[in-house]
Amino acid sequence: MGKRYKTFEVYLVYIDPDKCDGCEECVKFCPVDVFDMAHKATVGRPQNCLGCRTCVAVCKSGAIIITEI
Repeated sequence: MGKRYKTFEVYLVYIDPDKCDGCEECVKFCPVDVFDMAHKATVGRPQNCLGCRTCVAVCKSGAIIITEI
């Protein structure tokens, strides 16, 4: 019997630091705690990303880009 492989999606999360206005909406609404906040948002735990794109929806400045690989 061969090995079973679980298929899963992997997402790249990028925050454009020039566009981020530090509103913290991505930190507040992310269901899996991907983001950290200092003066601007940073991607602290990209492996947690589910690809739900909630952060993209709440980011007023359009700084967050999620790419499926």
